[in-house]
Amino acid sequence: MPPQPSFTPAMDVSSPWETSLRPPEASGGDAATLSSESYQFWLQTDPEDTQDAVTASRKRNKQRTSRSAKKRKSTYDIRREQKEELTAQAETLQKQLDELKYRVLVEQGEAAKSNEHVAAGNTVLQEFIQQQHLQLANMQAMLAGHLQQNVDSLHPAQTIIRLGTDPIERYNVLVALKDKKLQEAKQFISTRSQGLDPRSSYSQEERNNDGDFCHVVFENKTIQGASAREVFEAFIDVAQNAEIIISEMFGSITIRENTEADTRDISQVRLVTSISQGTLVESNTVMFAEFVEAKDEQEESCGVIVADFVDSDELYPYKPEERVRRDTTTVFMIRSFKEKHKASDDQELLVVATRWSCSKIRRSGMNLSADVVRELLESTVSFGDTMKKCIQQRLGKTGICDPRKSSPPQ
Repeated sequence: MPPQPSFTPAMDVSSPWETSLRPPEASGGDAATLSSESYQFWLQTDPEDTQDAVTASRKRNKQRTSRSAKKRKSTYDIRREQKEELTAQAETLQKQLDELKYRVLVEQGEAAKSNEHVAAGNTVLQEFIQQQHLQLANMQAMLAGHLQQNVDSLHPAQTIIRLGTDPIERYNVLVALKDKKLQEAKQFISTRSQGLDPRSSYSQEERNNDGDFCHVVFENKTIQGASAREVFEAFIDVAQNAEIIISEMFGSITIRENTEADTRDISQVRLVTSISQGTLVESNTVMFAEFVEAKDEQEESCGVIVADFVDSDELYPYKPEERVRRDTTTVFMIRSFKEKHKASDDQELLVVATRWSCSKIRRSGMNLSADVVRELLESTVSFGDTMKKCIQQRLGKTGICDPRKSSPPQ
């Protein structure tokens, strides 16, 4: 008898659809005691909804798995990523370094070109300055040549002066000359000192010994410890008593031949000096003076003195056969004015003295020894310094032209 098929095992096997519809197993003691209500609710659930829930659950599980996988990177992966980042940074820095090197090379090239331009510019500027020096030297040479070749011609502030024998006429001639002489003298000395620093001393000296000896000196000095008026009056006193000054300072006997009374603004001094070996030196000088006092603190006080030699004097004629003739033309200006101080905005009172002088020793028919000629030249050159010493003595002070030495005499 053939065997009978058994359906019991088949009955126990669940179909896939049934498996999907099977409710979740309860954990613990609840697994065997599902309530009929819950079971009925589960049976009534739509299979499609159940399938969606299963799909969503699987997605969540995958996300959790991916997150867990991301969190669980190996040390190798971490170091590999760090290496890649550092390599990228190194490449970026290398590019920046290359750019900086290029810029430095470009700048160095431009600096080299700039230095070349500066050097070329300096060379051109130096050549230009040298040309200016040469032009100035050329002008100075022209002036020196003019002075050398025109010793006997008229000099600044020099006027042809001829005096007769009548005292009134002589005086009237001098009075007529006064205003013009003072005006020309002030214009000349102001122009000659234009641009000079009033606080700094300046001097220039020229000598020419071709036939007639000519000595020209110009100086500009600041006066300390004395007013402009005091220096002005002291200069006149010394000039009108020159015979005493020369006798005392040079040890040479000097007499004054003219006897006319002097005034402060017009005077004449006719001197004869005996130097070594009995040689006589004569001079005949007229002097004009004027002082203008400042009206207020903003204006300047100014005194001008001009001395010029007489070309012809019938009352006191020159004696070239017996005497050596010395002619002198001098312009002296003393000013006091307010000037802004260098170190501050305050103003200070400055007293400035400016002197220009031209002295000549005329050719003489006399046979003079070398010692006599040397003495004549030395006394002519040093006469200006002697005048300054006498002015300081008259003021009762020493070193008025040097601020460091300005003090009363001991």
